[in-house]
Amino acid sequence: MKSLISITLVLCIYSISWGQQSTRGQFWFSAGIKREIKYDLEVNLNTNLRLNNFGELATLYQEASVKYTKLDWFRPSIEYRIITNYDERRNYDNSHRLNFNADFRHKIEQIKFGARLRYQMYIGGFVSTGSDLDPAFRIKPHVAWDRPKSKITPEASVEFFYNPNFGPYGNRFNRVRYGLTLDFDLPKSNKISLTYYYGQKFSSKNNYSEHILSLEYTYEWKKAKKKKKKEEEIIEE
Repeated sequence: MKSLISITLVLCIYSISWGQQSTRGQFWFSAGIKREIKYDLEVNLNTNLRLNNFGELATLYQEASVKYTKLDWFRPSIEYRIITNYDERRNYDNSHRLNFNADFRHKIEQIKFGARLRYQMYIGGFVSTGSDLDPAFRIKPHVAWDRPKSKITPEASVEFFYNPNFGPYGNRFNRVRYGLTLDFDLPKSNKISLTYYYGQKFSSKNNYSEHILSLEYTYEWKKAKKKKKKEEEIIEE
């Protein structure tokens, strides 16, 4: 009987805390271009637009990144972002941020496994926005099914956010996000990724759950292939 009462109390507390969580939706759009340069480095430039569930502009940011691509199993990179955030009254503020990434990869037959470690930080003054772009440590394991001769690659991921800041809600994990992605390999170096995310924020001042639909376009600007030199016949006059 005592066990039944205890379980009932736990379920009631869980239901109350769940009911107190708000739910929000967002639409993410991204377009970018990448190109491999010298010394096994890849440069990526893109612009990102995020709308709330009412179709209003929530976040706009430009990003430039450099990635080291020589190793198949490890791809470190660094990203710089100029971010503009908008509140409900359409006021906005700008901030500059850096992301340091370590992407580990491994493939077994058709299955690709990976994990991305990220540390993101502000440059200059610290202004918390309560978004996933705030300073954090992030861990993102992911798995993809790379089928031979297929133009569509499905991928699943989960990402954990750790708040490194001091304060009542700092130094703890406070967010988790699950993702299902379809990568479409299009002709002429074009690629589109469609992703659905479901996430939860907890151990914070404002807890909520979220539904996100993301559409990302990337164009790979490949180097022109060197034409093979044809042997010229020397005609002696």
